[in-house]
Amino acid sequence: MDKYNNKPWGFELTWVNTDNYSSRILIVREGEKLPYIFHKRQDITLLILQGIVQLVIEGRNKVLNEGDFYHIIPKVMHRIIALKGDATILEVGTPQEDDVVLVEK
Repeated sequence: MDKYNNKPWGFELTWVNTDNYSSRILIVREGEKLPYIFHKRQDITLLILQGIVQLVIEGRNKVLNEGDFYHIIPKVMHRIIALKGDATILEVGTPQEDDVVLVEK
């Protein structure tokens, strides 16, 4: 299952989404940011494969470099911003559901 989605901030490739787990790759263009969101049920871990990103978690900023990872539990507001270079991020978690709540675009 390959599913490419163009986004205003770059694109995403969902390459697996089963009843047990899901994974996708996010490409975030330098200077772009994802919406500030939270998931009602989805539990995810991000691994930075390339670039430097700022992860905004509940209003606090954390810089992640290549090789860094971060676990985000359900109901935690978060946003990703590509700081230096285009960012390539591997996301692995519980199955993707339509449980995203938009806090801010």
